[in-house]
Amino acid sequence: MQRLNVEYTRKDDRGLLVQINTGLWKQVNYLLINKGDTFGGHYHKHKKELFYLLRGRIKVNEEEIKEGECFMINPLEMHAIYAMENSELIELLSEPYDKGDIFTK
Repeated sequence: MQRLNVEYTRKDDRGLLVQINTGLWKQVNYLLINKGDTFGGHYHKHKKELFYLLRGRIKVNEEEIKEGECFMINPLEMHAIYAMENSELIELLSEPYDKGDIFTK
């Protein structure tokens, strides 16, 4: 897992804008993971996944991630996301979902 900084944040009387990442992403997902549940437990040979934690608290491969933080999962990197609280994430994929690119060992 690679921790990333958001690219830009602006907060004023109108509200908040967080620019998560500039890049060529092929799919965007919203994830809601219930407290105590895990997503993942696999790796991909081809796809990168960038995550931004909107709300909650999670562990990714035993490393704690808090609200407003983002991280990248690179190809061949085994990963599992465990929700320490009810958590909401945005996920950006370098390639569209492909059931054939999910490996557990």
